[in-house]
Amino acid sequence: MNCPKCGTKIEEGSLYCTACGEDIHIVPDFESEVEQSMQDTLEQIAEELQDTAGKTETRKDPPKLKKSYMGWIIGIFFLVIIILTGVLVGAWYHMEHSVEYQLSRAAQCVGAQKYEQAAEYYLRAKELGSRDPETGFALADCYYAMDNVGGYESQLLELIDSGLLDQKQLERAYAGLIQSYRTRNDYQTIDSLLNSCDNETIRSSYQNLQAKAPEFGFEEGYYQEIIPLKLSSNTAGTIYYTMDGSEPDENSTVYTAPIFLDNGEYTVKAVFVNQYGLVSDVVTKKYRIEIQIPIAPDVETVSGEYSSPTMIRVNCEEGEAVYYTMDGTVPTEKSTRYTGPIPMPLGNSNYSFAIIEEDGIVGEVTQRSYSLQLRTDISLDMATVTVYSEMLRIGRIQNPEGYAGENGIYQYQFQYPMTVEEEDYYIFAELHVDESGGSIRTGSYYAVQAYNCTCYKLVADEYNNYSIAEIP
Repeated sequence: MNCPKCGTKIEEGSLYCTACGEDIHIVPDFESEVEQSMQDTLEQIAEELQDTAGKTETRKDPPKLKKSYMGWIIGIFFLVIIILTGVLVGAWYHMEHSVEYQLSRAAQCVGAQKYEQAAEYYLRAKELGSRDPETGFALADCYYAMDNVGGYESQLLELIDSGLLDQKQLERAYAGLIQSYRTRNDYQTIDSLLNSCDNETIRSSYQNLQAKAPEFGFEEGYYQEIIPLKLSSNTAGTIYYTMDGSEPDENSTVYTAPIFLDNGEYTVKAVFVNQYGLVSDVVTKKYRIEIQIPIAPDVETVSGEYSSPTMIRVNCEEGEAVYYTMDGTVPTEKSTRYTGPIPMPLGNSNYSFAIIEEDGIVGEVTQRSYSLQLRTDISLDMATVTVYSEMLRIGRIQNPEGYAGENGIYQYQFQYPMTVEEEDYYIFAELHVDESGGSIRTGSYYAVQAYNCTCYKLVADEYNNYSIAEIP
């Protein structure tokens, strides 16, 4: 290359002429389109110069004038080249460094369904500093149209991690990403994605796709009461658990109802498997239960043989709930509750008494055995006949079977012997029987004297004090 000013040869790479000091301007490379445009322009100028030179040769100008004219033409030529090159380079530079131009060209390519070229323009816009999330979404759409699943998912993940999305855009990104995973049944990746998401709105929207570890109704630790341990999950699926220290899986016990933990030490392990087969982390809880069992109730009436009506009494503290059975079994909350002295039944009987707390804990049991035989010649059968005979006499019934006409049927059921006003009686309750055979107590009670077989009406006041009344 020669210096444009003095013509001295300049070494390659030098930025100025060593002879005259003239600065050397190196024209940068540009796109093939620009180069072609410059080539066409140069060829056109060359043709015009040839035409001008041809015309000039036909003239018979003085040599000095021709030389001056050619100098001007060459100067103008180089000036045009420099200006044109600067314009083209400037245009090229502007296009290469303009986000708006890249986005505009990308939109044109999308309209023409040239998604690969559009993706390149969107990538270039991002390189130039575009932080608009919509650029990222548009790029993801291009990958989707190109069936580039990896590019599509990577771009959405990049948007989620960018921190630039508002709530609606964040929901849009998660929706597209999760749908892509679901298309190929990749629920494990969905579970991992949602577990790492700190946006509760999004997590709750897709909770059916997660496999959260089961939740325990009680924290592990020491308790002095029975624990009804409940296990729960966030969505549809199955909870499996073990209590022997082994790891739970789909072959373990299925949780269906609360697990009652009473006295002892327990290690409960549970895992949740959702409807898509996703398996949660295993949760382990340890419990130590030491229940304070209520002491046995104080039954005042001791076991033994009795020959006169006797009341069975239990000494209860205020607030204690004592229950009892008459067949020797351990009482439960479904047994009869003790509310006051109990008339001892005829013959042999076995009672069991226990305090039962509100949480269902059954205390120690007190057992009593009794044998009551009245010292009389009047048997229970004789007393029963006496009651029916008295009811026939007063017209309460119309036959010994208890038929009472339109009033149906009355029956008289023996309850227990009782001492009333210092005399012993057989006590009977009156029952009314309906057409279906069901019976209900009428509230009337009758007493047959245990030694002379006389029948009376048994009357109780508001304080449950009993007395004997004549039957009219």
